[in-house]
Amino acid sequence: MRTHVLEAGEVDRSALVLVHGAGQGGRMWRRQLGALSDGFHVVAPDLPGFGGSPGPFSLTAAVESVTEIARQLRSVHLCGHSLGAIVAARVAVENPDLVARLILSGGPEIAPGTMSQRRLRIERHRPGWLVRAVSDLPDRDGWIDVLDALQTSDLSCVLPRIAVPTLVLCGKRDRASLPDARRTAVAIPGALLSVVPHAGHLLPVTAPHAFNAIARGFLDPECRQTQ
Repeated sequence: MRTHVLEAGEVDRSALVLVHGAGQGGRMWRRQLGALSDGFHVVAPDLPGFGGSPGPFSLTAAVESVTEIARQLRSVHLCGHSLGAIVAARVAVENPDLVARLILSGGPEIAPGTMSQRRLRIERHRPGWLVRAVSDLPDRDGWIDVLDALQTSDLSCVLPRIAVPTLVLCGKRDRASLPDARRTAVAIPGALLSVVPHAGHLLPVTAPHAFNAIARGFLDPECRQTQ
């Protein structure tokens, strides 16, 4: 499997793999690639079907892709946002030996079918030119693949099996995702929840300083000791 990745930081450092959401591919993490590369080897892949990675997209293919990357790195921390949080949670459960710490951002949808039927109809009719304008997917078929994955994903039996230290992050203004974020934190044994004021769904993009500070504090033991 050929996966396109963006990388920053020295390769002998602990790796931080960042898994993007349903819009931009790995480039959504550009504010993390620079800011966190002083302490980590930061790797931001394009999931199958996004950006420079061949498709089609499926959750199975996405989990396999991220797992393959993690196996090539040392001491991996894993962070996923929205769709990427679903992928990251599954990778952590299926490969507990690979993941040291886990961050789930943007309140991953736990049960299938939580997206309203009206919104789903609108999203399924999104034209190809609009898909290309707002995402790193090549066409409307790719967008339908992502919607199908979101509609069938069910984390209800996955989250309680996560056995690595986990931080759940969500913007306080992300009203659609915050309930799932709270339920996610409750479902994962020992998980921490951080709700970021004045931030919406695209927390890593629109509030990068807050996101980076919280992520670093969770992942870096020395940073946590000095806070």
